[in-house]
Amino acid sequence: MVNKSALITLLLLLFSGGLLAQDDLKANIIEQSVETIAELAEEDSDIDYTTLFDDLSYYYDKPLNLNQASVEDLSRLHLLSEFQIQSLLSHIDTYGELLSKFELQAVEGFDLVTIRNIEPFVSANPPLEFTKMTMRELLGEGQHDLFLRYTTVLQQQQGYSPIDAQDLADSPNSRYLGNNARYYLRYRYRYRDNLSIGITAEKDPGEEFMRGSQKNGFDFYSAHLFYSDKGWLKKVALGDFQAQFGQGLTLWSGLAFGKSSYALQVKRLGRGLAPYTSVDENRFLRGAGFTVGGDKVELTGFFSRKRIDANTVLEQDSLTGQDVLTVTSFQQSGFHRTPGELEDKDAITETHMGANLRYHTRSLTLGLSAVMNQYDTEVNRNLSTYNQFEFNDNQNVVVGINYAWVKKNVNLFGETARSLSGGMATINGALVSMHPKLAVSIVHRYYERDFQSPLGNAFSEGGSPANESGVYIGVEYKLSKKFTLAAYADQFKFPWLKYQSDNSTSGYDALVQLTFKPTRYSEFYVRYRTKLRDYNAQDDEAIIDYTSTRIKQSARINARYPISESFTLRTRVEMLIFEHQPEERERGYLMYQDVMFKKLSWPFTFAVRYALFDTPSYDSRLYAYENDLLYTWSIPAYYDQGSRFYFMVKWDVYKKVDLWLRYSQWHYSHRDSISSGLSEIEGNKKGEFKAQLRVRF
Repeated sequence: MVNKSALITLLLLLFSGGLLAQDDLKANIIEQSVETIAELAEEDSDIDYTTLFDDLSYYYDKPLNLNQASVEDLSRLHLLSEFQIQSLLSHIDTYGELLSKFELQAVEGFDLVTIRNIEPFVSANPPLEFTKMTMRELLGEGQHDLFLRYTTVLQQQQGYSPIDAQDLADSPNSRYLGNNARYYLRYRYRYRDNLSIGITAEKDPGEEFMRGSQKNGFDFYSAHLFYSDKGWLKKVALGDFQAQFGQGLTLWSGLAFGKSSYALQVKRLGRGLAPYTSVDENRFLRGAGFTVGGDKVELTGFFSRKRIDANTVLEQDSLTGQDVLTVTSFQQSGFHRTPGELEDKDAITETHMGANLRYHTRSLTLGLSAVMNQYDTEVNRNLSTYNQFEFNDNQNVVVGINYAWVKKNVNLFGETARSLSGGMATINGALVSMHPKLAVSIVHRYYERDFQSPLGNAFSEGGSPANESGVYIGVEYKLSKKFTLAAYADQFKFPWLKYQSDNSTSGYDALVQLTFKPTRYSEFYVRYRTKLRDYNAQDDEAIIDYTSTRIKQSARINARYPISESFTLRTRVEMLIFEHQPEERERGYLMYQDVMFKKLSWPFTFAVRYALFDTPSYDSRLYAYENDLLYTWSIPAYYDQGSRFYFMVKWDVYKKVDLWLRYSQWHYSHRDSISSGLSEIEGNKKGEFKAQLRVRF
């Protein structure tokens, strides 16, 4: 079991009353917002939160003027429901411009908690006339951001250990080519929301830098130039960009959320074209795009072409007898650390082109989207029985129509799409305000097993919009000004086989959460979540695979509260029960204490966490969001038995120069090694150091 003295120390921290205070306002609010939005996406490590950090940080520095905000602008706060957005716009139409942010108390659907959440990111000023950009304004009012980041694991991993030259020659993929550091550079210039210019570069641990395979420095580079305006030429994207339309069936690149304790936020509000500022080396578009139109009709077109990673082989064409390059699998990791991984780098060319025609008014939106995907080689992936209907050709076209209609307290939305290489998919939903204190969301989706949308990313349980049907119901009830009850239930079914499921399977996911928020800086909630899904039974003696039910139940108590002007505490206790066979259960727990310190007269901000965990296996893992460097996030999986801590300090070196330092460490109680393969560490400790410098000018 976990060391008793460590447990006593943690319990004393959990209930101590002599320490705390107010956190740094900006970091506090942004981190709280990100954690709430990200909390139930924990198991999806592919989600990129850079856009979320970008939007919230930008609006904190340059508050959004509510008297000029559009639906798209308000949706980028990620803190308002569709009801609240429509209610605010209707209030301004009826009563005129807001005189101050305090007037939000008179807007239907805006309670004290909502107002406190958005208050740092918004303003209520007289509308400004949009003027043409001048060089003087671009130089004087624009904002420059430069980030430099360094990350490394302090213990030696197998991939970096010494090896005899002959052994390396015999097995060249047994060691990484580069050092174990991650280097990151990002520069971005922004002028209001009208102009964005940026470049991002990254070297992953194990990749070479300024030598060998990477003589040009970083392994990955990304750059963009993005222009937006209110005139007929609404958007221009050059370089790397994202595109989001409808509900994500046809096209949705970049950030997308599903189920969370924000039970009503299930409707997607596509931004159309947007700049790309992250380091995911696959899920973005590279080329050019534009949006033109008037007040009600808009046309967007784009073209993207870039090299991507893939496993390829030369196969002989049965008709011509010539050798043809064929893709056997796509690579999504973005790692180029060994000779084998470098062979897959930029192996083929991927082309995407598409268009979206949109008609929109305050109450009605209609859209038509079409996307063509093409590869310059044959595609013949080695698919299994369960995924035999996935995309496996060198060309595909997806066409979809989407709608959204608002009438008083009812909001209907949906999208239906068809892939010419396969089947159809449809998602439809409704948001209904039953009472000023009660609102309901309903989403139904039906995705055929052969629906193929390489750029699609719609609401789903299975990770992609295919081979799934289900109904989601969410409820939010405001018990009082300080208490909110949120809940959802999602019933889903996979008609065809899935990974680790050799049969048609089904399941459900349900959550209920009671939140108490007495002040802006304090929040307490209790949560219960249960998830049931069928998988192949873990029965080695069975002649034929059969499915059995796995049930995961978790209960959480979470508190965040200041106890002085300088200290804030965050406390969590979470218990989990995982049933994977009849009468076989795994029980686990996670408990942690955060201490955050910020004294207004000091240039330093501190954050510390100490956590204890005990779970029998990876199946019973638990997740917890961690404070991290600005524009980074950490949601590690806690499993096995041990402890974890991290310490982070932010130093305001100068008015526009910030330095972050962070150290974190895992300590496992009964392990002689951590991880496996080239990432294996001998011993029971793993420490990671991060440093980041931000310069604004």
